[in-house]
Amino acid sequence: MVVAGCATTRLPPSRPAPAPAPPPVKPPAPPPSGARTHPYRPPKVARARPQPARAVRVLLERAEDQRRAGDLTAAANTLERALRIDPRNARVWNRLAHVRLAQGRYRQAVGLAAKSKALAGDDAALKADNQRIIARVRAHR
Repeated sequence: MVVAGCATTRLPPSRPAPAPAPPPVKPPAPPPSGARTHPYRPPKVARARPQPARAVRVLLERAEDQRRAGDLTAAANTLERALRIDPRNARVWNRLAHVRLAQGRYRQAVGLAAKSKALAGDDAALKADNQRIIARVRAHR
């Protein structure tokens, strides 16, 4: 009798009722006669000149402080960190070129200045500074 009390009868699993079909979608009503419609055109947005990321600006300031204090190795490390954040920032490449020049790493300074010059776009002052670095190294040889 104890064994019979534990036995249960299994019922077949119930299936949910099928979902009702969605109501048909009505096409939009035509515009009133004589009305003209125009396709949507998003508004034109003026492009702002991209500003360096805040982190890169902070790193540039720190590197300049380190350079002024005479710690060129720390300045180079800080600038390399800034390049990992923003590798297309011509100003960071330029500052690193100046540090390498001060360290006597002339070949690297020329390469960094050339990279900065290529990324400088229409910044004539930055391009001229890069050209001065390159000319200074050539005069040193």
